[in-house]
This record gives sequence, C-alpha cells and structure tokens, in this order.
Amino acid sequence: MASAVSTELEVTDVERSDEDATERTPLQGQPSTSGKKLRTRNKFAYGVGGMPYQLTNTVIGFYIAIFLLDTADLRPLYVSIIIFFGRFWDAVTDPIVGILITKTNTRFGKLKPWMAAAAPLAAGMYVLLWTVPDFDSSVAGFFWYLFFYCGFQTVLTCYHLPYTALTMLISEEQQERDSATVFRMASEVVGNLLGNILMGQSILAFTRNEGGKDCLTGNETETNISHAIKREELGYQVGASMISVVVLVSAATVLFGTTELKINKGQRGKIPLRKALPKIISFKPYWTLIGAFLFFITAIQSIQGNFALYCKYTLHIDNYQNLIIVVLASAFVFMPLWSCLLRKLGKKKCMAIGAATSFPLLVVYAVLQPNQEWVMYVFSILAGNAIAVVQLVPWSMVPDVIDHFLIKHGQSYETIFYSFFVMFVKFATGVSLGISTMVLGLVGYKNGYCEQPEAVAFTLRLLVTAFPCLCIFIGYAFLWVYPITEDVRQKNKTILEIWRDDEDEGRRKTVKVSKEQRIRTRSFRTPSTTLL
Repeated sequence: MASAVSTELEVTDVERSDEDATERTPLQGQPSTSGKKLRTRNKFAYGVGGMPYQLTNTVIGFYIAIFLLDTADLRPLYVSIIIFFGRFWDAVTDPIVGILITKTNTRFGKLKPWMAAAAPLAAGMYVLLWTVPDFDSSVAGFFWYLFFYCGFQTVLTCYHLPYTALTMLISEEQQERDSATVFRMASEVVGNLLGNILMGQSILAFTRNEGGKDCLTGNETETNISHAIKREELGYQVGASMISVVVLVSAATVLFGTTELKINKGQRGKIPLRKALPKIISFKPYWTLIGAFLFFITAIQSIQGNFALYCKYTLHIDNYQNLIIVVLASAFVFMPLWSCLLRKLGKKKCMAIGAATSFPLLVVYAVLQPNQEWVMYVFSILAGNAIAVVQLVPWSMVPDVIDHFLIKHGQSYETIFYSFFVMFVKFATGVSLGISTMVLGLVGYKNGYCEQPEAVAFTLRLLVTAFPCLCIFIGYAFLWVYPITEDVRQKNKTILEIWRDDEDEGRRKTVKVSKEQRIRTRSFRTPSTTLL
C-alpha cells in the first residue's frame, strides 16, 4: 500500500508540474516568439519577396546584351562597358549599403524601411532601362543606359540586401530558416520563369506581327528597318512594365506578410565593426564558400548571358525565347528535388553533385550543329537543373557560415556577410558578361544582322562551353576545402540552441521543471544542461 501511495504522489507531482510547463529538453523548442515554427503563409510571403531580384536580373542576364546590341544599336565596346561597370558599381555599393543597414535602427525595424523605400524606385528605373531614347548620338544613348543600369542595380541592392539578411531575423531555428529559404528559392525560380515569359512573349508578340523579322539581312529599306526596330522596342517596354508590376506586388507581400524580429542570438561581447571586417573576410568557411559560389555562378552566367546569341547566331534558332522558358521551367521542377536531397545528403555534397551534372550539358553545347533544335529542348532541362542547384544550395549555406562565425567570435553581422557575398558574386558576373561582349566586338560582331561571321559563331560556342567548364573546375577546388560539413553544422545547431536556453528565462524555467520531473520520476534520461 505504501508503494501505491508513493506512486500516486509521484504521478500527482508530474501532473502538477505539467500544468506549470510542458516538459521539454532545451533542444526540443520553446514557446518563445522567435523560436516557434513559422506558419506556411509567413514562409510563402517571405519567399515571394525574393522574386524582384531574380525576376529582373535573370531577364537582364538573358536579354540585355542582345537588346543593347540589336535594338538600342550600341557598339559592342559600349555594351561591354555598361555591363562591366554597372556590375562593378553594383558590387561596390553592396558593402556600403550593408554597413548603412547595420547602423539603421527605427521603430519599424532596420531592414524593412530600406525595402519599402527601394521597391518603387527599382520598378520605375527598370522600365526606363528597357526604353530606347530618341537621341541622335550613340554616346548619349551610352550614358542613358549606363546611368539607369547603375541606378537600377543600386536601388535593387537597397531592397535585396536587407531582404536576404531578413533570413536570419524571421526565426532563430535553423530548420525554419532553411525551410523559408526553400520557399524563397522556389519563388525566385517562379520569378525567373514568369519574367522570361512576360518579356519573351511580349517581344515575340510585337516582332512577329505582320510577318516582321527581328534581325536584318542587309536588303531592307530604311523604312522597314525603322518599323521593325520600333516594334521590338515596344515589345521590350511592355514586358518591362509588366515585370515592374510584379516587383511591386512581391515587395508588398513580404513587407506585410512577415515579421522582422529583434532576436538575441547569444552574441557575447560586442566586436567593433572595423575590427569585425578583417575577421569576416579572412574567415575560412566564408571565403571558401564565396570562392566556390563565385566560379559556379560565373559558369552559369556565361551560359545565360550568351544563350540567346548562341541560339540565334550559332545554331540559327530564332525562337530562343521558348528555349529560355523551358530552361527556367525545368529549374522550378528540380528545386523540390534538391530541397529533399539537402536534408539527406548534406549541403556540401549536393553542391558537388549538382555542379557535376553540368558537364554533359557543356559537351552537347560543344558539338551541337544547326538544325538540331530538338536536342536543345531536351538538354535545356539539364540546364534548368544547373540553375536550380546554384540558386538553392549556396544561399542555404550562408546562414551556416554566419552561425559558425557567431560561435567562434561571439557576433553575427548578418548584413555584412550577405553584402560581401553578393558583392563578389555580382563582380564575377559583371566580369563574365563584360568580357564576353568585348570579345564578340573584337571578332567582328555586326549589330542586328541575321548572319554573323564564322568567328562570332565559334566564339559564342566557346563562351557557353570551354569557359564555364574551366570555372566549374576552379569552383570544385574551393568547395573541396570548405570546412563546414554536415557533422559540424549539427554541432553548431546544438551549441546555439543551448546558448538560447541559457539566455531565455522562460526556457530556463522549462529546463528546471524538466530536471525536477526526471528526479522525482527517477528517469533514466540524462539531465540536459543550460550551460555551455
């Protein structure tokens, strides 16, 4: 009987403790606002906010070179300077904007005010970027596009940089951040597809009216040439206007559909920014990830930036817009697959496997001949797979690097990490596209003509095969020495959760109650600790 009474008292004690707090270990979560699971609608709203950057820049990547060369009728040298200097300027402004965001502190947060101010400016400048001004001088046109290209990239940075940093401020939980990142990457792929549908089909709708051609054979009259170019200009303007509307809707969705949290991430000992910068740049996980991503994205950008020209002048495929849509639709299909593989194989392995799938594509591009359009459609699916990997995996690795830095140095500096990461990537893509256009000018590219010299066709083939292949091999060298394996990532996750337990009073009480329960019920589980 005494035993029965003792058992009853133990059960009563446990029930009474459960009324005060649900039994949890420190690693099982907590009822705090920053640590709870994000709702699906919040993840969706966050993901939609990533569309403006990919939506606009993917269209720029595919169409800006052929637009400036054939529609705006700029010399290849001018186009090369616009693309290279625009990307260089864009890259330089990233760390500056990142530092300004770090010093921002308003009652609306430090990130969302920047996003709200930048979105409408970016939408307006994007339309003007695709407008052909009525200037008599090509030099005046050069400065027009240089100004609006640089201006658009600057205000887009003011939107996209705080948006990427928002990843770290929507939840403390690593799993929730990774899940939100998947929503973001899926939305960006949808944005890529939507942008190219809007721009590509708009161009086709205007250039195919009345049987018109969007390139010159050399036999047209001046009136016919002017009429063809005007139709093409209108197609670009209508497409850019529709894309700008999507930019505004996407920005409004993330601004009103998410919450920017003020999270204490266990930062122990404030490091001045001027001392933190050298530590960030020299941090091995950071510069190895940047190196790998930089060369992988350069390979993809070289293919993307020259894809339309390669299809049109090397393979003689006029409807290259449809091929671009197939590429981006395939990227959208492959995104969920790679999201699942991230959890099963780990991020570093996924990055290596995904890059390796690009080699069959490069081999086909190297040997493909005209009148084999069906082959391009088949292997465009593989091109979409490469885009899905590059867009998803590296960006999901950045929070891991930031967490690792936090554990090593006691401070996170999310916006600085993201700003330098984006800066190096933009600089690499600018160099890739700028050099490509300059090389085309050197080998005799003729603006707007249906037929190009054989040297141009051969150069375009090299730009979508040999150069990307070299970049991928260099990217593998950086990925090989990237130190954050899956085991390291899991250890970091455990350490950060224990830190949060140590600093969250509510969670400390939960841990204390859990310990008392274990003692009273003589549990065989090892008591958790709240101290590192």
